[in-house]
Amino acid sequence: MKLRFIFIFLIGILVLASCTNNQNSTPKPKTYFRIEVPEPNYLTFDTLMLPFTFQYPDYGTIEKTQEKDANTNWFNINFKQYGCKLYMTYVSLNKNFRLDTLVNDSYNFTKEHDKFSSGVIEREYENNLEKVYGYVFDIKGSQVASPYQFYVTDSSKYFLRGALYFDFKPNNDSLSPIINRLKTDIENMISTLKWK
Repeated sequence: MKLRFIFIFLIGILVLASCTNNQNSTPKPKTYFRIEVPEPNYLTFDTLMLPFTFQYPDYGTIEKTQEKDANTNWFNINFKQYGCKLYMTYVSLNKNFRLDTLVNDSYNFTKEHDKFSSGVIEREYENNLEKVYGYVFDIKGSQVASPYQFYVTDSSKYFLRGALYFDFKPNNDSLSPIINRLKTDIENMISTLKWK
């Protein structure tokens, strides 16, 4: 009888000891894979017979698209391993393609993302030495289709616009390492841009 009492007492102590553990039993939130984004090497864009050059990351591939007229050129920089493209539009300024209209269009394209955006950080870019002026638009929000856009111009002859789009429904919180890497590399493209 004493042995039975000691056995029950020890089991009771073990049960109580196991219940006093301070571990949180709340389920863990959904997680995502860690995305490693290596530092790129830069290549010089000096192709497609366009009047400018810039440096772009070596993980991007230049793709020429169809031209609708002689004053406008479209090309993409495909970042295939990350499932996104930087859509680029180059326009020669003239009486049919005025700078104020193109700048206004750039703002309107950015505003199309307002319903999914939690805000837009707009920054002016100015390089007086190379006569490159413009704005970059960092569009915040986890469901924004185009998290980064920009335009640059020399204010008299050239206008270049870029918009980054993913090939799938974005979840920009989980894609933030890729988006941050691309932003850095796009800003490098803008800072190394030179008109010919």
